[in-house]
Amino acid sequence: MTVQEQISTLREDGPSRAPAERQADRGFGLPVGWWPIGHASEFTGKPRPVKLGAQPVAVYRDGDGTVHAVLDRCPHRRLPLSMGRVIDEGLQCGYHGWTFDGADGQCTLIPNFKAGETPSSRIKVAAYPITENEGLVFLWTSAGDPESPSGLVPLSVGPATSSSAVVCGTALVRAPYERISEALLLNPGAALNLGPLLGSGDEVLGPDQESDGEGRAVTVRRDRLTLDLPRIQTFEAPLGGVTTVSEITTLVATGFTTVVADTPAGGSVRVLAALTPTGPHRTTVRWRVQAHGNAARSLLAACRAAAAAKQLTGRAGRPLEAAADAVETAFDPALDQLRALRA
Repeated sequence: MTVQEQISTLREDGPSRAPAERQADRGFGLPVGWWPIGHASEFTGKPRPVKLGAQPVAVYRDGDGTVHAVLDRCPHRRLPLSMGRVIDEGLQCGYHGWTFDGADGQCTLIPNFKAGETPSSRIKVAAYPITENEGLVFLWTSAGDPESPSGLVPLSVGPATSSSAVVCGTALVRAPYERISEALLLNPGAALNLGPLLGSGDEVLGPDQESDGEGRAVTVRRDRLTLDLPRIQTFEAPLGGVTTVSEITTLVATGFTTVVADTPAGGSVRVLAALTPTGPHRTTVRWRVQAHGNAARSLLAACRAAAAAKQLTGRAGRPLEAAADAVETAFDPALDQLRALRA
């Protein structure tokens, strides 16, 4: 087949349709929003395949360090673009060398064209808006203009300094992202195995929750026993009376969760939990823990060792799976509010 015949075929097929028509349904199967797709450190000059909802995406950094995301399917022969390489002209397919600009998806190079011949403007691949925030990369899932990413991280306690410590983690969890976000809103300390930092025991007082007024986020203040220790008898008071006060904010559409707490030993801690649905019952959870103060740094060092051990044994997602299973029968006004906003 000649190059012109290939182009004619593309014009009759889906990938070469007008951009507005082709991108009217992006195929993610998710609510519109900025969805996290990875830690910023995961993306380099080598293309990386990412699954977001029902859509495969190829993500890479160009020579200037800017992250780009395109549909992971070359419109020529459907080979995954993540199997290609990054060159000056863009992301090059590893099959026949067709190359696409990561910003707008336009084909910039077809190697067997004659000198001076340029690809048709109709040859494109879907490209997605990308932004970086707080060490995470987010992708906009709508065909419309993206919203400002300024509200991606709803709470902040300041940037990391020389007196703070930061630990990141990732786990593949066998649960829907909606259930995981509910588990994080209910008891993030237990879900992320960070009880010493966020509290994971019984609630001392009833939760105090509120909405942002626009139905985009739910915020709840919880007073929990720091450690979830067993009771000697059913009606005995729980062992250990140390409590941790935390403020948890969950974005309704994506389940992105921020937790801020003051640790009983002194210092403060902030946790970001980003959920990337990779299927109906599979979610990749990425978290970033930032602690301030010497006492919090010591606690965080202990959590780092525990997290490393879980990663080595492949059990990093077990607490999240258990929490997601348990939340279905939990009664909590903040969960009721979140579920009502999603309905």
